Amino acid sequence: MNFSTICLLDLGKGKQPENTNSKKAAKSIPGVRECFSFSSSGRSVVRSVVLANGRSAAARLDTSVYNRNFDDPQAAFDYAFLRLRERPPQPSYTETVRVVDLFCGCGGLSLGAREACEASNKQFSCVGAVDNDPVPLEVYKRNFPGSKTFAREITELLDGKIGSSITSKEYPFVRDLGHVDILLAGPPCQGFSDLNNHSRRNDPRNILYERVARFVELVRPTHILIENVSTAMLGKEKAVERSLEVIERLGYNFDSGIVDTASIGVPQKRKRHVIVASLVRRISVMKVIEKFRVDRERSVMWAIGDLVNESKDKLFNKPSKQKVENVKRIMYLFDNGLFDLPDSQRPKCHRTGRHSYKSAYGRIKPDEPSQTITGGFGSPGQGRFIHPIEPRTLSPHEAARLQFFPDFFDFSSVKKRTALAAMIGNAAPMKLSYIFGLELLAQ
Repeated sequence: MNFSTICLLDLGKGKQPENTNSKKAAKSIPGVRECFSFSSSGRSVVRSVVLANGRSAAARLDTSVYNRNFDDPQAAFDYAFLRLRERPPQPSYTETVRVVDLFCGCGGLSLGAREACEASNKQFSCVGAVDNDPVPLEVYKRNFPGSKTFAREITELLDGKIGSSITSKEYPFVRDLGHVDILLAGPPCQGFSDLNNHSRRNDPRNILYERVARFVELVRPTHILIENVSTAMLGKEKAVERSLEVIERLGYNFDSGIVDTASIGVPQKRKRHVIVASLVRRISVMKVIEKFRVDRERSVMWAIGDLVNESKDKLFNKPSKQKVENVKRIMYLFDNGLFDLPDSQRPKCHRTGRHSYKSAYGRIKPDEPSQTITGGFGSPGQGRFIHPIEPRTLSPHEAARLQFFPDFFDFSSVKKRTALAAMIGNAAPMKLSYIFGLELLAQ
């Protein structure tokens, strides 16, 4: 089987993939069972998802093209998924899941939701992708053809106060959307972030979080998934708390919690605040994480080791060019076998030993998940972004892999490095919406 092909198999009730030799027990969870197994030949790996109604579907990926001995079928499946160069053709499904993605960026949340839909024998349909930046929105359109997109400020589409009657601007937007099965939202997180030295969580962008609650109030989607930085609850405007009050008042079952994406198989330590809500299901964030927790965290080199010899002739594959001072700092790390740059080699403002930027100018450890990938991954001074085994920073391709974007995800429309870095760094790893999407759709 060609490595770039996924075969989706409707196995029917109670059936399992044929000619497979299971090497990992199925994860039994209420509503969903997901298991991974190698074929008897060892040349492919199968992910099988069994829904609450007994219907099953499987995705098979070829692993024979990789010069590796896999001992964990789940890790082998993810390894092959990340390296798919073409998105496999999908069958037609009888049931369609209507999705809206607010603050969609290039589509990390939608990517995971689409994978969850297809693993559940359902058709993903984006009826509304909203972002105020046309550059990542163009990437979204290329990767989710047929989606209805809005290159608008969310406040132009949803301008009414919470609790008020629908406005003249809101009415056509809501009317044209129709029924929405899943709302995805990743409101701007910079105002909540500990990395923001300017506003320290007192930022007007935080109020945009409440536009998500306004959408819920007007549209009443069946399911909701909202993700943000782990410090979102600390915003001085209390936008998250007020939004949760609205969601609860509207009759949703909801839960929230902090998720470290490394625990669910993303090769990156990225803690996110997640809200999941539903009109028809009760879901515990922590229980879902436990259900989908991987046996072993995925390392940086697991994700990007094969890209070391990749051609550096395109924007997507080329690391940033560094100033002379940073080249010297990078070489100091490699010449001395270090992963942390001593204060004596840092800029003057770091030489007091009292700074809190220990990871800045740092080299990534190859056998661990990376630190949080941000839009600054091309700058050594903005985090631990120096390549583990080569004296350079990460390329956009490597950063995308660490964010769990598979190789078939198309970034080719982006022509500027800063825009490409920002959309990759701001994205949500698709594993988040995949696991919660599976749980929400498990009926």
